[in-house]
Amino acid sequence: MSTVMISRTASSSDLSRNPAQVFRAADEGPVTITRRDGEPLMLLRSKTVEREHEALQLAASLVAASLAPGESSFADRLLIPFPWLGFLPAQQREQFASEIVDVSRACASISSFDRLFVVLSEWKATAEAVASGYTPDTELDWLDESEAVDDPRAEK
Repeated sequence: MSTVMISRTASSSDLSRNPAQVFRAADEGPVTITRRDGEPLMLLRSKTVEREHEALQLAASLVAASLAPGESSFADRLLIPFPWLGFLPAQQREQFASEIVDVSRACASISSFDRLFVVLSEWKATAEAVASGYTPDTELDWLDESEAVDDPRAEK
């Protein structure tokens, strides 16, 4: 049996004869499956599709907030889809609003949304820290080099 090198495109017969290779290629990125008598299909990880759906839901929330009636600012209207923003001061809510729109556009332009979810997670973590009592004027000890610490959530 000959080995077929699968790139980002494979024929339906490649998929039938060498499914493991096609699946390995799909683990690295989307693979277009061409068919003689039909429209091409796309084979990709379900996590990729889930992330794209999450990104579309986020985009819908941003659009809905931007079009919501009323006199409040866009940043204040974002309190509806992101209630945790209420823990942040107004200036940080404005920064969030600007950054989330900019990052959403950039991610959509390259069809990769990982950075968008990192930014969203970082802002939410900041809100959680503020809700837990951290304030920007809290004195912190900065380390010159990172050092490993035990996970405080781990059972002892």
